[in-house]
Amino acid sequence: MSDDDLLPEITRALLLLAEDPDPDARGAAAEKLANSRIRTPAVADALVTLLGHDNQLVRLEAAYGLALRDHPRTEEAIERVGPLGPGFEDDHRASEFWRWRWRKKNPTDT
Repeated sequence: MSDDDLLPEITRALLLLAEDPDPDARGAAAEKLANSRIRTPAVADALVTLLGHDNQLVRLEAAYGLALRDHPRTEEAIERVGPLGPGFEDDHRASEFWRWRWRKKNPTDT
């Protein structure tokens, strides 16, 4: 049985939307996948792919989802987001990047 056979229908639909030509659909899929409790390789792969999106907010959602999953490519993902401008000082996604980096430097304190 493959990963795809185990995914719920909504997750399969979101994975398809993550590849949709419509940037708004990809953005919505990035947000939902990032916050999803599903931790399959298919979801992580979709988030990694979304790091290549032109829109910084889509990249931010994708990197956030990878940080929540403690994915091996999280550091690269954070770099792909790029500098966040004013208004992101209290953003929960940007805060998660700080927490992820702190956990990496202090693994026994988590």
